[in-house]
Amino acid sequence: MIGLILFIVALVLVMAVAPYILDEKGYVLISFNHTTIEGTIIGFCGTVILVLIFMYLLYKLGRYLWSIYSKSKHRFFAKGEERKQATIENALYSAINDDYEALEHVLANSRVPSEYKDIRLALLAKAALANQKVEKALSYLTEISPKQQLKVAKLWLASGESGMIEPQLKVLAEHKKASVLELKLYSEVLVQQQHWDKLDALLPRLVRKKVFVENQWDAIFTQYFSSIDSLDKTTKFRALPKKLQPLAETAYWQTMINAGLIAEIEPALIKLFKQQQYKQLATLLISIPSGEATKLYMCLQESLKKDDSNTALLLSLACLANAQGDYDLAARVFDKALNSDNKERYIQQATLSYKQSSQPEKALILYNK
Repeated sequence: MIGLILFIVALVLVMAVAPYILDEKGYVLISFNHTTIEGTIIGFCGTVILVLIFMYLLYKLGRYLWSIYSKSKHRFFAKGEERKQATIENALYSAINDDYEALEHVLANSRVPSEYKDIRLALLAKAALANQKVEKALSYLTEISPKQQLKVAKLWLASGESGMIEPQLKVLAEHKKASVLELKLYSEVLVQQQHWDKLDALLPRLVRKKVFVENQWDAIFTQYFSSIDSLDKTTKFRALPKKLQPLAETAYWQTMINAGLIAEIEPALIKLFKQQQYKQLATLLISIPSGEATKLYMCLQESLKKDDSNTALLLSLACLANAQGDYDLAARVFDKALNSDNKERYIQQATLSYKQSSQPEKALILYNK
């Protein structure tokens, strides 16, 4: 623009100076329909220069006014974006601090940057779940864009409606290069939905990829065996691949004991006893309701005759005595074995033995301590 103006000014100056050099005044005649403009070249050039100067000043004024408008507009929108950014930051800090009431308050009636829209919905869903508002959480989760649904898979699991994302996870998990996270999420969804046949097919890959650690396998197989009919638990356990059986055996034993089927796994429990896995044995027997395990019972008694100071063996014997109806023996053993470290875990078994052996005062003392 400036270059064009300078070119025109230079051209006009040449036209203005030329008459003096040529000693000819020169005239300019402009005719348009019935209108004519006539004047000397010098006058014409002066007029053009004034017009150009006016146009230049008008141009500068226009640019100045536009810059003021742009800055004001930018400042206005920048403050809005700052407020949105502050909202999402405050929400994240509330989530970090597990302050879900504050989280809902911050996000409920506030806007966030467009790129954080799904994160806002996910945070609101998390807050709703923390406050036991499952229906509200589901309404937020369904609003999240399809591309981001797998990123909130844990929230779907927590809501109990993980079936909504099962098809998407299935496609990813069946891929040869499925990641550990994808396999883990898919298997957790299958467990929650109790799709055991699909889980059976997936189990070898979960072992090969080392998707779960020991306590996670326990949790999965506990749900797995708990959902199976008592008569089918052993069949299902034996049908597992050999590599999986060591990972599943603790959960299998526990569910069998809880179902009162200790007789079927007695050989395995005796093997634990011989391997001196006394703490594990005592933990397994905490929840035994009833059942006969005569050989194990005798093994425990014989071992305690030699050394009656092993707390884990004492607790195992007491729980097994309760299961077999020998409440007097169980009460005497609990008198010796209970201490501040194990009382809370074995309080139900101890209370049962005291009540059934006509010692309710001891049961009352346990609950009052």
